[in-house]
Amino acid sequence: MTRVLPPAPGDPDLIGPHRVIGRIGRGGQGTVYLAESPAGARVAVKVLGRGGGEQTLARFHREIELARRVEAFCTAQVLEHGEADGMPYIVSEYVDGPSLAQVIDERGPLRGAELRRLAVGTVTALAAIHRAGVVHRDFKPANVLLARDGPRVIDFGISRALDATATSSDHLVGTPPYMAPEQFDGREAGPSADLFAWASTVVCAATGEPPFGTGPLPAVIHRILNAEPVLGSLDDELRELVGECLAKDPRARPAAMPALLRLLGHPAERPSYGTGHEALGEGRKQAAPPPVRRRPSRPVIAVLAALALAAASGAAVLAIRAAGTEEPAKVVAGGTEGTPSPPARPAIGTMPTTSTTDLRIPGTKITLRENPADTERVTTYRDSRERAGGAPVYLRRGDTAEFRFLGTFMTALAAPGGARVAVNPDYKPPQEEFDLIKVVDPAGEPETQIRTVDTPLMTFNPHWDRNGTRILLTIYEGLGKEQRSRGFVIVDVASRTARVTRMPDDDHRSDYVWGAGSASVVHAGPDGAVRFYRLDGTLLRTVPKVGELVRDDVRDTAIGTVFMTFCHDRSGDVCVWDATTATRKAVIPIRKGLTFNGWMGDRHLLGTVTEKKTMKVVLLDLRGKVVRVLADGPTAELGKIGLYYTLR
Repeated sequence: MTRVLPPAPGDPDLIGPHRVIGRIGRGGQGTVYLAESPAGARVAVKVLGRGGGEQTLARFHREIELARRVEAFCTAQVLEHGEADGMPYIVSEYVDGPSLAQVIDERGPLRGAELRRLAVGTVTALAAIHRAGVVHRDFKPANVLLARDGPRVIDFGISRALDATATSSDHLVGTPPYMAPEQFDGREAGPSADLFAWASTVVCAATGEPPFGTGPLPAVIHRILNAEPVLGSLDDELRELVGECLAKDPRARPAAMPALLRLLGHPAERPSYGTGHEALGEGRKQAAPPPVRRRPSRPVIAVLAALALAAASGAAVLAIRAAGTEEPAKVVAGGTEGTPSPPARPAIGTMPTTSTTDLRIPGTKITLRENPADTERVTTYRDSRERAGGAPVYLRRGDTAEFRFLGTFMTALAAPGGARVAVNPDYKPPQEEFDLIKVVDPAGEPETQIRTVDTPLMTFNPHWDRNGTRILLTIYEGLGKEQRSRGFVIVDVASRTARVTRMPDDDHRSDYVWGAGSASVVHAGPDGAVRFYRLDGTLLRTVPKVGELVRDDVRDTAIGTVFMTFCHDRSGDVCVWDATTATRKAVIPIRKGLTFNGWMGDRHLLGTVTEKKTMKVVLLDLRGKVVRVLADGPTAELGKIGLYYTLR
């Protein structure tokens, strides 16, 4: 059981509305009290040892609010937070049980099934923490409580919150024997640092000592940076996983979810995360479903052109020619749009044809070739390289050249103008009751989360409207080959509401995209037809036999307002159609060596050139000529790192 001491002289009687019963402990972060909530429930209240100004306290509360969203899988759930006498405090679920550190001190290392339960329970907690976009940053035996129903991880997110209240930038965040090498050279700790700490904790539980020992701080740091870990008598299976998690290079460590699956006996599957689309092969067609609970092992590169989600992993050549006297496609009408014009929105603009600055993506050999006048640029990227820590996503810091870690198992898409970012979880746990989408500000701080659909339905592939006020998501049901789209959701960020439109006749594996002016939605049918719908799901018109819809919103371009399909004749070419008259305006023949990725600005196209060892993201003119390189790097890296371009 948890040791609880009587309150000490000077301890408060109340912390917020919670009545103090006793003192659980005191450490470097602050004092933890056992308290009683107004409802009579026992809670743990941690009063932190330092306060701060208005801005630092506001950031502290934002960090803890994010921690509150961590699902209660092997964690002590954060219930609320506040301030008492200028000091911030955190209220969490009370777990009656000793810490792992206390158990090791009192009765020695864990063995057999007890050790394995600890490993499984704690990595489950990390998977839940990381899925919420939180990094623990101080995982250690003292922050694992051994309750009767299994281990519980505590204090997740508190180190980052404390960092917000720090008065200087030279303090050490974490507990050195459990810290990863990258934490000692000033790099921001990501999820892979938590896996390093988890492995160190498992070794300590099994042997009584962390893998790099204890002692004077310089000696401990030297061993973590340079020495091999001491793993003791860990068995082969757990030993192998722990050894991988203790790699010096954070990119060589597995993520929490794959680590958990391995502990549960699943094969060491390496998931791939694209934008929700399979590779375009030779650029000839788009295959079906977005990633769901089970992942294909083949990596996918995700390149987002403007507001579109389009995959870039195959090889194809792009050229465009005017179609001239092409006859219009037959239109089967179902009504008129009748929707008022949307408010003024950012102009798409024209991309410059030269680059002036180079930006290297950290930890890679990929270079972004940019120009301050670019109307669209990379705002997020997702690292899906094998063993890259669970496909971490990074968000650009405003107009700077810096990217910060945002989270894992997610698609993150900035709104036009960069005012906010939509975060759609990729992993949909089957035990959850509903799906959701999160919205964060340009710094990655949480703004809100909005419930979308109830399980077993799922939502994928967010598309912002041109105003950056609404998000379009496609509803999917089923897994693998049985998966089908079932309608769409329109999320209004200001009102925090989601309008769900079920489409009973929808039996296709295809996304919904925005129509002209974001006043309608467009969807491809299995029969090669493209259908336009009002926002309430009422059919407006059907354009038959035009081919599979390219997953790009209807665009305002130099040749008109258009949508694009992979031509119905199965040639592999791309057809460009007038969005109002359905007249074919251009044909894009797909040739070897260049993958087609959609529009870039109002008069250019986006392509990906794949060579044996080098890959380039390129800007093309309307004749298919490469006019600029937007990004380049080794195929082995750029083929697995998704670059998301959005309107500035």
